[in-house]
Amino acid sequence: RTSLSAGEDLVLKVILPGPGPYTSSKLSWRPLGGGDYHEIPLEHVARGVYQVVLPGTEIRCDLEYHIKVESNAGGQALVWPATAPRINQTVVIMD
Repeated sequence: RTSLSAGEDLVLKVILPGPGPYTSSKLSWRPLGGGDYHEIPLEHVARGVYQVVLPGTEIRCDLEYHIKVESNAGGQALVWPATAPRINQTVVIMD
């Protein structure tokens, strides 16, 4: 999603490659352009499918986010988008 209505929840379905195991999976978000990141853990749904909900009540302005997953397999960390955290996914709030 690149836009939300004011007050709308941001609901993301995340499909992770391979069987895991994953030691950490989270959504990191902040107001667009800077500030401290807030983190929300991803919830396991089934197999490699996870979900995360950023409540609309938490979203007060345009935002940017990325997803980071850490695995025991070789100590590897996966991020989306691949340019994160330097360049994140953005979401614009439509009034």
